[in-house]
Amino acid sequence: MRAVVDTNVLISALFWGGTPRRVVDLAATGRFRAVTSPELLGELETVLAEDFGLPQEKVELVLRDILSYAEVITPVAAPEVPVRDLSDAKVLACAVAAGADCIVTGDQDLLSLGSAGDISIITPRAFLDLHPW
Repeated sequence: MRAVVDTNVLISALFWGGTPRRVVDLAATGRFRAVTSPELLGELETVLAEDFGLPQEKVELVLRDILSYAEVITPVAAPEVPVRDLSDAKVLACAVAAGADCIVTGDQDLLSLGSAGDISIITPRAFLDLHPW
């Protein structure tokens, strides 16, 4: 199983735990393969530093942790899926380039799509419910 764990899920896991933390823990222990891209890592870095005020050293620790279990792929093009929020195109591009089975997100714009081709777009709760961990 290959899944893109969206930035909002990573942020939720880091600051609030709960279901998003369980998803991240499963990735970190190798129960599924998390995939990301340089663009998504850059978005995470920006959100942690600018929106949450984390010092650069802590941001780097978070990124190193993610890089210890996630595969970084470089998308070549955005998929032909209409998105309301253009920033969501980088999530879809990552999933397509990685051959991901799903995108795990809390983003309502992405969730409203339901899928992008063969890639399902689901909440962290739905992800945990769908797979016998």
